[in-house]
Amino acid sequence: MLSISNLLCNYTAGNERLRYGHKSEKEAVRAPRPVVVWAVTRACNLKCVHCYASATDQADPQELTHVEGRRLLEDLKNFGVPAVLFSGGEPLVRSDTPELIGYAQQLGLSTTLSTNGILITDGMVDRLSTLGLKYVGISIDGTREHHDKLRGMQGAFDATLAGIHRCKEHGMKVGMRFTVHALNYRQIDAIFDLSLAHGVDRLCVYHLAYAGRGANMKKVDLTSQQTRQVMDRIIDRTLQCHELGRQLEVLTVGNATDAGYIIHYLEKTNPKRAGEVRKLLQGTGGNRSGSNIAAIDPTGGVHYDQFSWHYTCGNVHEKPFSEIWTDPTDDRLKLLRDRVQHLPQACQACRFLDVCNGNLRTRAESGTGNWLGMDPGCYLTEEERQAPQPTTRQLVDSFGGMGMPFTD
Repeated sequence: MLSISNLLCNYTAGNERLRYGHKSEKEAVRAPRPVVVWAVTRACNLKCVHCYASATDQADPQELTHVEGRRLLEDLKNFGVPAVLFSGGEPLVRSDTPELIGYAQQLGLSTTLSTNGILITDGMVDRLSTLGLKYVGISIDGTREHHDKLRGMQGAFDATLAGIHRCKEHGMKVGMRFTVHALNYRQIDAIFDLSLAHGVDRLCVYHLAYAGRGANMKKVDLTSQQTRQVMDRIIDRTLQCHELGRQLEVLTVGNATDAGYIIHYLEKTNPKRAGEVRKLLQGTGGNRSGSNIAAIDPTGGVHYDQFSWHYTCGNVHEKPFSEIWTDPTDDRLKLLRDRVQHLPQACQACRFLDVCNGNLRTRAESGTGNWLGMDPGCYLTEEERQAPQPTTRQLVDSFGGMGMPFTD
């Protein structure tokens, strides 16, 4: 996740150490502690066209049991992961998800819930609030017509907004999650307006990942020019919000090219801040799939991020997650932690490699057939990837001026 509001407006939400400290932490390189996305079930009450989990209306019969889930949470706590995100499918379709969230809270794990919001009834929100859940991420795909069509259910939009309101009434922090593609990218202003109108604390804009049913949507992914238009609008609206005192946290997810684009933008508008931002983003090193993000699917399969269910690095039925992650035997998992020399030459030559790290491998694999290929989601121009030429002033300054008058 890239915090646009922090990088452009210096807005702090309290999670900056987690966001920027990954690569700088003095941990063994082979055993980073990742944020873990645990999909507790494949079952879902909707049929979203871009679902990376390819969720169905039925649970997988091999899903981790309640006892196995508790054992997994204990292992994650002992391993020292910084956070666990309960996901799905729709996690609230699984009846014991609140109990598992409660157990995670009891263990002292930082816990969040990712949901479509429809099942957050009065009774459910009371229960989640009593358990101490502080943050809920709720997905929305645009205004009413767009959302209902993309989610495959008439009335989904209104039910989701009702879930948002219930969470806010119970003092929970709410994030709105919006996956952008060619079918809804013109809704970006509407999404900002919805976030502000309904008191949402965080807006997360997800780039389309070619995973699950999302792999069938490659033909409606944004072009590079459309992506740049979306990013420009996100930048403009974020700046406007904070200039007006509306402290909305704005994030983009799933495309580390955004880091380079933000730096390039600041180089033109605020060079001093551009240097500060680059230093911050070097703390993460760009995409950290296989290092600081991990996913566990409903049947216990371990994946190098939440979009890579097509490839399994191990299973918690056979070995605890902590062992799979600490001493990986899987070739991909090992390579991801030191991937630079294996990336395409275009990536290796890019001046933003230290803040991108080759971007999303699942999208590269789906788009090119090669998991180490070029991510088609990169939207920077060749000129932008190259180091900018120094101005006359910079050349003179680098030589101490040499007693010469400055003309540029």
